Amino acid sequence: MEKDSLYAIGAFAKLTSLTERTLRYYDRKGLLTPSKRNEHGHRFYTERDLVRLQKIVTLKYLDFSLEEIASYLQRPDEDFQQSLTVQYELLQQKQRHLERVLDTIGRMQKIVEKAGRVDSDLMLVFIHNIQHEENQKQWLSQQMPSSFVGAIFMDEMSLEERLAKESTITAMVMELKEHYKQGKEPLDEEVLASGRRLVAFLEELLGPVLESMNEEELSNMGFLTDREAPIDPILFPNAFTEQEEAYLKIVFDHLEAFSILREELVNGEKS
Repeated sequence: MEKDSLYAIGAFAKLTSLTERTLRYYDRKGLLTPSKRNEHGHRFYTERDLVRLQKIVTLKYLDFSLEEIASYLQRPDEDFQQSLTVQYELLQQKQRHLERVLDTIGRMQKIVEKAGRVDSDLMLVFIHNIQHEENQKQWLSQQMPSSFVGAIFMDEMSLEERLAKESTITAMVMELKEHYKQGKEPLDEEVLASGRRLVAFLEELLGPVLESMNEEELSNMGFLTDREAPIDPILFPNAFTEQEEAYLKIVFDHLEAFSILREELVNGEKS
């Protein structure tokens, strides 16, 4: 290539394997201004522009932002080795974040595969919960015994066991949501049966740790039934609409009353 050769934008784009649109964008950003323009405003590039573009492409490959590239090109003599060290640390942070995101999506996919269809709102809440799991544990540990928090998050289970439990809970919650969407009354026997299955599953999951607690620990569990207890809405987003909440409240209030009545009848027969 001759030193004084001029390349129109189309030819320069082919030479550099970039698009004309990208070259125009770099021009607007002040990253790569063509060496010459004709009277019609057409861009023409030289070998000097090619050298500058190679620097831009290399820095972009290293994941420098366009703003960082512009800053570097204005001060080419700055300590590039130090810049690379900083960039390496930033890329490591991005890598760790990407690994966490991939783990979260993979876990959610396995839950959905076993649970069946799950609406997008519920999926987003579950993904949020996975993302903030450690913060949720810390917050809950200030409100209730750590053994109960561990049971909620199924810390003692293998990943496969936990995924199976989470999938079952997800399927049961979706079943109740579907009842609501289908317009079934909250005291419909089919709806109550779904509610009983969910309650029974949660009792099976959390019952053993509740039975192992002493009186003082159990007294602190009043937090669970205290409707005035403060819940962080950012840390614990709601998976239900206000209408769904009202619907489920009727279901579970009825099941609680039924459970209390049954317990009184059993105690009466024993006395």
